[in-house]
Amino acid sequence: MRKKTVLLHSSKVLILLLASLFSLFPFLIMLKSSLEPYTSIVSLDFHMLPQNPSLNNYIDVCKNYPILRWFFNSSFVAATAIVINMVVDIFAAYTLARIEYPGKKATNTMVLCAQIVPVQVIVVPLYLMMVQWNWVDTYRGLILPVAISPFIIFFLKQSFMQIPRALDEAAMIDGCSRVGVLRNVILPNSMPALGTSVVLKFMWIWGDYMWPSLVSKSTEMRTLPVAVATFQRAGGTYPWELIMPAAVLSSIPIILLFLFLQKYFIAGFTDGAVKG
Repeated sequence: MRKKTVLLHSSKVLILLLASLFSLFPFLIMLKSSLEPYTSIVSLDFHMLPQNPSLNNYIDVCKNYPILRWFFNSSFVAATAIVINMVVDIFAAYTLARIEYPGKKATNTMVLCAQIVPVQVIVVPLYLMMVQWNWVDTYRGLILPVAISPFIIFFLKQSFMQIPRALDEAAMIDGCSRVGVLRNVILPNSMPALGTSVVLKFMWIWGDYMWPSLVSKSTEMRTLPVAVATFQRAGGTYPWELIMPAAVLSSIPIILLFLFLQKYFIAGFTDGAVKG
C-alpha cells in the first residue's frame, strides 16, 4: 500500500514538472532569443542555450526606441483602469449581492448578457463614439472604454454572496452604514477574489492589442503591445532581435504582479470549490 502511495505521489510530481516545463518553454525560448543576434534566432540550428549571449539587443531597443514612454503608457492605462474598475465593480457587485431593489433581476441579466457579447461586435460603434468625442489618441480613449468589466462584477458578486448575511446585520446593529459594511466586513473577507480580479484585469489590459491599436495614432500614445507590433523592416521582415527583448521587458510587470498576488490569485479560484 505504501509503495503504491509513493508511486502515485511520484507520478503526480512528474506530471506537474513536465506541465511546468511545457508552460515555461515558450518564455525560455523568448528569453534565449533576446540574448542572440538575428542570424542565430532565425537559424535552423537550434540550441537550448544562447550562443554568444549579450545585452546588445536590449541596449538597441532602449537606445533607439521610446520604450520607456511606451512602458509608461501601458502602466498608466492599466493602473488607472484597474483603480476605476475596482471602485465601480465593487459597488456594483455589492449592490447585486446584498441590496434588494426593483429591477434587480433585469440588472443581473444585463450583466450576464454583457459577458456573452463579443468585444468585436461593439468595437466599431465604440470607436465612432471616440471619434465624435475627440478621444482618439488620448488617455481617456484608452482607459474609459475598459474601465468597467461585467465579468469582474459577476465574479465579485458571487464572492460577496458566499459571506454570511449575519455579519452584515451584526455590523449594522453596531452602527455601520452600507458603505461601512462593505469596507469593514465584505472587502476584508473577499481579498482572494479582489486579488484575482486585479491580476486578471491587469493581464487583459496590459496585453490588449486590438483596442489600443485603434485609438492610439501617434508613436507617443502607443502601448507596449502596439509598439512592439510596429517593429518591422523594409520588405515586411520582422527584427526578432528587437521584438524578443521588448517582449521580455513587457512580460516582467505581469510576472511580478502575479508573484506578489499569487496566494490571493490561487485562493480566488479555489474559494468555494468545496462549498455547496
